[in-house]
Amino acid sequence: MKTSTKFAMAAAVTALMGTSAIAADLGGSCCADLEERIAELEATTVRKGNRKVSVQISGFVGHQIMWWDDGSQSDAYIGDGGNIFSRWRLRGSAKISPDLEAGFLYEFGVNNNSLASVNQGNGGDDLGESGPSNLRDQTVWLKHKSLGMVKIGHGSTSTDNLVLIDLANRSAAGTPDVGLYFGGFQLRAADGFFLPNTWAQAARGHESWDTSRRNHILYETPSLAGFTVQAAVAEDNYWDVALRYAGEFNGVRVAFGIGYQEDSEFNRPVGGLNAGTFSVVCTNNCDSVTSEIKGSASILHVPTGLFLTGAAGSRELSGLRVAGAAATDYAGPDATFWHLSGGVAKNYFGIGNTVLFGEYGEGEGGLEQADHLGGTAPRWAGTEFTHWGLGVNQYVDAAAMQIFATYKHFELDGVLNGFRENAEFSTFIVGTRIDF
Repeated sequence: MKTSTKFAMAAAVTALMGTSAIAADLGGSCCADLEERIAELEATTVRKGNRKVSVQISGFVGHQIMWWDDGSQSDAYIGDGGNIFSRWRLRGSAKISPDLEAGFLYEFGVNNNSLASVNQGNGGDDLGESGPSNLRDQTVWLKHKSLGMVKIGHGSTSTDNLVLIDLANRSAAGTPDVGLYFGGFQLRAADGFFLPNTWAQAARGHESWDTSRRNHILYETPSLAGFTVQAAVAEDNYWDVALRYAGEFNGVRVAFGIGYQEDSEFNRPVGGLNAGTFSVVCTNNCDSVTSEIKGSASILHVPTGLFLTGAAGSRELSGLRVAGAAATDYAGPDATFWHLSGGVAKNYFGIGNTVLFGEYGEGEGGLEQADHLGGTAPRWAGTEFTHWGLGVNQYVDAAAMQIFATYKHFELDGVLNGFRENAEFSTFIVGTRIDF
């Protein structure tokens, strides 16, 4: 055994020396091709600034074709935006300790020829690049497993996306914020005359029921039995708080959220300062306050794929509207909405979930509040907005892709300057989205 060991060691040394000799015989050009290839790879690789923070690139690209009919005119537009305007994000994080982590998020949206902004007069390429690149999120955060997370920067506050909880993932094909599908279109009466507002104002008033992004600082608790609480304060005397829950019991998934927000300086234009005095020039909405309570809930039976999702909200407006020398208190109704959707989400074809759904919703008071905060004397009264729709969204898991089609019909009834007015609008949208 000793003799065999000696022979094996000798053979290994001889082989090693032979390999070294061969390498030496190749001279200095032995690795030139390899080094050149490495240089090429390094030149085309996304690099991080340091090795301490891990960085991830993600986002999605989405495009749609929208056919529409306002009762007097119809057309088809090609664009993005709407519910799935394309975006990309940079996310980074670093471990400070086993319990403490720091990170950041940059997110940008590309909203060229947005279907939420087009109308009867500016479709196709006429709209041009409406916000080709807009900053959605620019935040840094510090998260402790036991103490929670603190975030600061420009981005989502506590109640952002609170009405979008949807376990069936209708995603591109359905959202309670229906103004994203047709909001820029002008209201048009049955006689063909245009009315002085948009469908987005009829559906949601002066702002979306969904989005609330601004410069803020936010605190989020650790998850406790599926519950989390977020609270934020932001620029222009804004604050909000939200409670969220997610859990699963015996094959039934449940998720919901409810929150409250208050904004005392919404849409206040900068008037400047009066030289030599202590006063600030305010031209509009100097003392107005908007407050909202809103939320959504979703339930999914995993074995069958059956689901039901609902969202609702109420917005109260109070305070003065100052336009020129006139100052008036808001005397109109609260803006309210509710939305229900139900259907089935199941992998029928082996390529990914097929989501089939129907939806219905109503809203009131949006036009009254939009006029007041827009500096317009009261024109509307008793406005009611209704909509219904059907849709399908097919997931293709192998390509991280969605292909969807949806039909939606909208109606408005109200009194404009003492006269009853009605308007209808229909849209059929097909599109696709690819995540990366």
